[in-house]
Amino acid sequence: MKKFNARENLKRLGLEEGGPVQQVIDQTVLDICEPYIPMDISGGADGGGLIRSGILNTVIGSGEVVWKTPYAHYVHEGIVYVDPQTHAAGFLTEDGWRSRKGISKVPSDRTLQYQGAPTRGSHWVDRAMQDGGIKAVEDAVRKAVKK
Repeated sequence: MKKFNARENLKRLGLEEGGPVQQVIDQTVLDICEPYIPMDISGGADGGGLIRSGILNTVIGSGEVVWKTPYAHYVHEGIVYVDPQTHAAGFLTEDGWRSRKGISKVPSDRTLQYQGAPTRGSHWVDRAMQDGGIKAVEDAVRKAVKK
């Protein structure tokens, strides 16, 4: 009689850490979120940098999808953060928008305005999942397990 080996069975199903199922989940989350991620934030051109950051900073199979830019948190939250002294988000220079160096901004009562709203905007993972993303991930996992 063969002894039950949980690790062996998980691997056979592709469910081990970093395995094919986790890889499919990570890639599917990136794919379904793309249409929801802002590309042009409050007049400041991003040009898809936030989307690219997810592709570049996510290790497919790690179980963690990461959007990493200096502004990712602010864009995700959808709140305009301002200099506590000037109460301005920034100032326009020849090279684009800038802020005072070394200043930690604070949240204001203003919300960011997104090009492509209402689809593209804040809290993109939550909204993508609510708009059919959960089913898309489940379907992708079912296909991956059958292989």
